[in-house]
Amino acid sequence: MVTVSPYYKQRNVLNPYYTVQKAVDAEVSKITGIKVPKYKNVENGSGKSILDTRGKFIFQIYNEQKEIKAYITIRKSDIIGHLGMKGRKDTTASSNVNELLSVFFLINKYREADYLVKLESDVSKFGTKDTGVLNPGKEGILDKVTYKYLAELIDKDETAERDIKIGYNNSLAIKKDLSTQSVKKVYWCPRGKPPGVSPKNPSDVVVQISNGDYIGYSNKISEGKDETPKFNTNMYAYFGKLENPSKLKEAMDMIDTAWNQATSQVPKDRKRVIAALKKFDIRKEKYSESASSKPFGELAAIFRSDKLDFYTDGFYYNFRNNLIKNLGKHLSKPKNLMYFLNTIYFYTYDDPRVKSTPCPYKLLIGRENTTSEMKDVSSNADLKNILMVKKSDQLKQIKFEYDGKAQSFKIRFVWKKYKVKLPITCRTRAAGGWQGKSLFITTSGLTIV
Repeated sequence: MVTVSPYYKQRNVLNPYYTVQKAVDAEVSKITGIKVPKYKNVENGSGKSILDTRGKFIFQIYNEQKEIKAYITIRKSDIIGHLGMKGRKDTTASSNVNELLSVFFLINKYREADYLVKLESDVSKFGTKDTGVLNPGKEGILDKVTYKYLAELIDKDETAERDIKIGYNNSLAIKKDLSTQSVKKVYWCPRGKPPGVSPKNPSDVVVQISNGDYIGYSNKISEGKDETPKFNTNMYAYFGKLENPSKLKEAMDMIDTAWNQATSQVPKDRKRVIAALKKFDIRKEKYSESASSKPFGELAAIFRSDKLDFYTDGFYYNFRNNLIKNLGKHLSKPKNLMYFLNTIYFYTYDDPRVKSTPCPYKLLIGRENTTSEMKDVSSNADLKNILMVKKSDQLKQIKFEYDGKAQSFKIRFVWKKYKVKLPITCRTRAAGGWQGKSLFITTSGLTIV
């Protein structure tokens, strides 16, 4: 997906210029007489509006390096990518294809000898015909996946042939796993889960067998480690999950304090930067990963004029490192660590007060040139008990391990007889540069060591 911002940066290079769809480019060229127009994303256009496709993105028109008094307002779908920069591979498209086909081939019988050719033929001629695969939405609404939709997913996939092969081999592994069971319905689950199944269930595809039971499969292209429990969210949302106002306020204070600490680390001879930071009240910014794109971009311009990079070592790195130190100090207190662990339980296993339909799942490791591999995933009762801890004095020997400059750190502690490791990463994940003060936090998995 293309990130559209006047302040977009890639590999630390500011680049607000974009490429657009051929139809838009041709119309602009026709109106302006410029053979090869250039398009610069701006907050407000200058001069005359020459084209509006009912979108919200404004682009100033340039002839070579010269701005002309004309601009366009277009949709996200009219924008192709960043001028002069190679686009990133759409990993979501790759996953979508192999996941969907894992159950498509399960119910649509294709011969191994010619499934690639037959699939190409079928998606081109069947159009809106139903594939038999159901796609549950977030509100529990079931959509039927059509051949036309499948064709669109394949077209977006840069490694389509590989992912079709993986999907086919996944279907063979699922068929073998189900053995004598007959299939009633199949679900592809990029947005939601089948009726009654917890939204926290990690299955990418779900099969309902003839007796009504659900069986899920979590698709992976490589085996890796399936360590659980995990969480992936921004810091503000994380601390608000259990609806404890005091803990959320503590997280907000950690974030704003980190900003003030980073401000104090700006070299004293950078007068313009220091003056700008004095006028800027970080407390007025939303606790979001993206809501501060414009004010941060304006600060970045002042930083550049003083030969500092706001998005890296000029400010962001210090902010992030200070926030990690603040968080580590916070989690070194047993009561705070207990709240943090309880929140991981909520993210991983869902609210224990909510009943859901059982859907045991297995790890499905995709293979391109041979049958995919199936692995059982067992829940670890000890880990669940650690996360459900109700007495903070059970958490002992808490240690915060951090080198002071990276984006990851570890919390180690002892619960009863178990030594536990909790690695945490705290960073911005905004494409094009830091855009909000509430950083993204994640863990690769809580483990007993």
